[in-house]
Amino acid sequence: MMKTVTATLATLVFFAAIHIPDFAAAQSVQRIAAIVNEDVVSEYDLRARMQVVIVSSKLRPSPKLQQRLAQQVLRNLIDERLQMQEAKRRNIRVSKKNMKRAIASIERQNKLRPGAFDSYLQRQRLPKDSVVNQIRARIAWQKLMRRVLFPRVNVSDDEVDETLDRLKKRKGQMEYRLSEILLPFDTPEQETEVLRTAQRLTDEMRRGANFAAVARQFSQTATASVGGDLGWLQEATMNSTLRKIASSMSKGEIAGPIKTLSGIQIYRMTQKRKVLAGSEKDIVVDLQQILLPLDKASSASDIKVQLSLAKTLSDTVSGCTDHARAAQETNAQGEAKLGKLRLGDLSQTIRKAVTTLAVGKASPPVRTGRGMAVLMVCDRKEPAGNLPSRKAIKQKLEGDRVEVLARRYLRDLRSKAIVDLRV
Repeated sequence: MMKTVTATLATLVFFAAIHIPDFAAAQSVQRIAAIVNEDVVSEYDLRARMQVVIVSSKLRPSPKLQQRLAQQVLRNLIDERLQMQEAKRRNIRVSKKNMKRAIASIERQNKLRPGAFDSYLQRQRLPKDSVVNQIRARIAWQKLMRRVLFPRVNVSDDEVDETLDRLKKRKGQMEYRLSEILLPFDTPEQETEVLRTAQRLTDEMRRGANFAAVARQFSQTATASVGGDLGWLQEATMNSTLRKIASSMSKGEIAGPIKTLSGIQIYRMTQKRKVLAGSEKDIVVDLQQILLPLDKASSASDIKVQLSLAKTLSDTVSGCTDHARAAQETNAQGEAKLGKLRLGDLSQTIRKAVTTLAVGKASPPVRTGRGMAVLMVCDRKEPAGNLPSRKAIKQKLEGDRVEVLARRYLRDLRSKAIVDLRV
């Protein structure tokens, strides 16, 4: 399900300190960039939004970059006009309370004092009207989605149960936390331009531009409002192309641009893990040891003797009872039964020796600061898995379906619109 307005817009404006032109003077120029069903998008609107995009996304400002991004930014402005027109047609209004709540959330997320939003925009020389219009359009579109599309979506308890069963069956498989940027195109003519834009954005993000901020400004999916975050995707649910891409990506890596049925996509890998697998460090083991003493003054001969004995014990003891008896018979140092310990609390050396050690099997000799140890795991308790709640599964299924409907909705608005491009 879509996030709340305040949450999704909280980090809409993440500002960088770069030079911004004087928009007060530029506003006097009102040449037309496009007409959208009788609504005008001026060249000033286009320039103002371009600056918001560059600053919030931490892109490197240059005339070449602006030229490359201009058509995509203009398409986004046209979509906003269509969304606002449709919201108006359905009597959806964005109240002062809606705007105040969204701006207050932006202030909190950006560590600004309450009421500092306007002064911050002025210091950064950002055009307030462009920022506010973008916020208003997103609120209106989300309200429209909740009113028009969510009532069409119904996820049954049986569907939630089926999803839970599939997750349990996939235990141990890989899953990936990915973020996306989707740049759709409606005609073959647009494809080439959109692909160039996607490549430029990818290059900028690999040089340090903020992926989440770029997603908020450019991506044409519901995930744009949360920085493109797709959540956790199981390997088995991904198409073959995305599965191949994700399996080869490392944390923080960006892949793309990639042509898909939906448009041109860019992905970022946030994290990888196994389905229903908790953190390895949270595994609890019931641990025993046979510790054959050695110290810093031990001779090479002493070390050799203890190592030989440790190897013999490792090869011959079987089970925790036999292991404990061998500890007594060899006059091992210290307590044999160490008790239940969390892997994350063990030293790196001990943890490495017992992480995959089978229950009841003696480890190879392990050299520690106190001597030569033969370890044994008598019991192992895996941590709780990462199975999502029924509520989370239902929300995810609803959100996915609304996302498909929202894309169709906007595509239909575009196809019915009369758009006159002037630039």
